[in-house]
Amino acid sequence: MDKKPYPFLPFEDSLVGEKILFVWQESHHSEKNLKEHLLKALELKDDQLVFTPNAMKQKLMVSFPTEIRNLIESNRSAEIPNLLMSIAKGKTQLYPQPAVDICFELIEWLLTGFDLDEVLRETLSLLFETTLSLDFLTSVRTEYFKELRG
Repeated sequence: MDKKPYPFLPFEDSLVGEKILFVWQESHHSEKNLKEHLLKALELKDDQLVFTPNAMKQKLMVSFPTEIRNLIESNRSAEIPNLLMSIAKGKTQLYPQPAVDICFELIEWLLTGFDLDEVLRETLSLLFETTLSLDFLTSVRTEYFKELRG
């Protein structure tokens, strides 16, 4: 008997997701609106937002960062948004299941460790099917680091 996958709440279970929502709401938008944008962009239903099983998550969090570093090193960082969208939609060879949790972890990793603002802005714009500004991204980063400093 398979255990039912545990629901992933992108704006509660992820610190970067929480900060994206915070900045989104500061712009007078609602959480419901943001989640609708996310589901529509990813062509997913609410019950497809689930945590990736632990063993698979560990495997993916080794493979995908390596793939992303390779794209950066070969001056192909413009391909990162599409890779992250494929991960979230479950359209990668490595893991053909929607993995929004992994996508958010990789966004967090990129946000904190790389100077790829345009790549991240593009990724968030695709994820939420709306054109977001670099100011939006800067605010997300500011709120994220504020939280870490406590």
